[in-house]
Amino acid sequence: MGLIAASALLLFCFSSFNLMNTAFAESEGHLIFSAESNSIWVLNTSTKKLIFVQFEELDKIWKSNQITVPMDFNLDKCVLKAVGARGTSVFLFDKSSGATTLYKVKSDHSVASFQVVNIKEYLK
Repeated sequence: MGLIAASALLLFCFSSFNLMNTAFAESEGHLIFSAESNSIWVLNTSTKKLIFVQFEELDKIWKSNQITVPMDFNLDKCVLKAVGARGTSVFLFDKSSGATTLYKVKSDHSVASFQVVNIKEYLK
């Protein structure tokens, strides 16, 4: 009995550590969300607009300006993954084409767009 309890506790601890470093990502309707720490990135697939929101206090949020993602991204096949310190960066992966890019929020509320890389081309 003790061995079963110890194994269950060990399994719980390992799964908890794994979840702590995983950003939340979910899709609902026309919105794709990815969160890390107290920050969330939201992508509207119908308008191709992306925004960053950070919850600072109970009644105060900080948000970026909206940007438009490139038109060649198939947002129905995209994954959004918040990364970096407090989720201030986000990867956008188009699983259908292999296109990948990174966005990073800046202190002036703008969002920097990095170069689009086609991972499928690199892996031929």
